[in-house]
Amino acid sequence: MSLPRRQTPAFQRIWAPGRSLGVLVIFWTMIFWGSTQAMVSWQGRIEVVDSLALVGLERAAFLDQGEYWRIFSYQFLHAGVAHFFVNLLGLWFAGREIEPVVGRVQFLWLCLLANVVGGAVNIAVAVNYPQVAFLGFSAGIAAIVSAYATIMPELETGVPFFQRFPLRFRAKYLAIAMLFFAAVSVANPAMREIGPAGILAGSFVGWVWARKLGFGNPFWFQRRAFERRQREMRIERMSPDDFVRMEIDPILEKIARTGMQSLSRAERRMLDRGKDKLAARSVSAD
Repeated sequence: MSLPRRQTPAFQRIWAPGRSLGVLVIFWTMIFWGSTQAMVSWQGRIEVVDSLALVGLERAAFLDQGEYWRIFSYQFLHAGVAHFFVNLLGLWFAGREIEPVVGRVQFLWLCLLANVVGGAVNIAVAVNYPQVAFLGFSAGIAAIVSAYATIMPELETGVPFFQRFPLRFRAKYLAIAMLFFAAVSVANPAMREIGPAGILAGSFVGWVWARKLGFGNPFWFQRRAFERRQREMRIERMSPDDFVRMEIDPILEKIARTGMQSLSRAERRMLDRGKDKLAARSVSAD
C-alpha cells in the first residue's frame, strides 16, 4: 500500500554530487562576464558600453541586420545584480545534482539548446518591442531546474547559510515557483529583458530532455497501455479452463443478473475472445 501524497518521504540522494566540471565552467564564465559587465557599468565608458550592446539579443538586430551571433552571445550578460545571482544560485544548486546523473556532455548540450530555443522564443514574441535586448542565462537555468525536478522531484535541498531557520524545499516546488514567476513576468514590461517567454521554453526543453533520457513518471495513457499489454500477455498464457473460470464466468453471472444489454463493449469483446479460446481447445482436443 502506497503512502498518501502528503506523507511521501523525501527523495534521498544515493550519490555524491562530485566534481561537476560542466557546472564549474558555466559558473566561472558567468562570474567573468558578470564582473566585466559590472566594471563597465561602474566606469560608464561609452565606447565599451556600446561594444557590450552588441551582445544582447534584439529582434530587430537579429532578423533585420543579420547579427546572428546574438543568439549565442546574449547568455552571459544579465539585466541586473538580482538576475545574475538568481541564475548563479539556480546553476549551483540544481546543476551540481543533475550533471553527475545525466553526464557532462548531456548537461552542456542541454544548456546550449535551452538557451538557443529560449532566445528564439523571445525573438518570436518580441513583435511589439523589437528594440528590447534580452540578456541572461535564464532559459538554460530554467532547463536545468526543470530537468532537476523531473529526474528527482522529491529530493530535498536547502540554503546552508540559514543556520537558525534552515530553508529546505523539494525540487518539484522549486520548478513550480519558477514557472509561476515566468508566467507572471510575461505580462510585466519591466521584466522583458530577462526573457520570461524564453524561461518557459527552457523549462519545456529541460522536461523533454529529461524524459528523453528515461526519467520521470509515465503518463496516464502510458500506464494504461502498459497495463493493457500485461493483461493481454496474462490472458495469452491462460489455459482455456482458467480463462473460462476467471474471465467468462463473471460475465455470464452478470448476464444472469442484469441481462445482455448491461454488458460493456470490453465484456462483449471478452465473450468473443472466449469463443475463440474454446474453439482452440476443441481443435487441440481432436
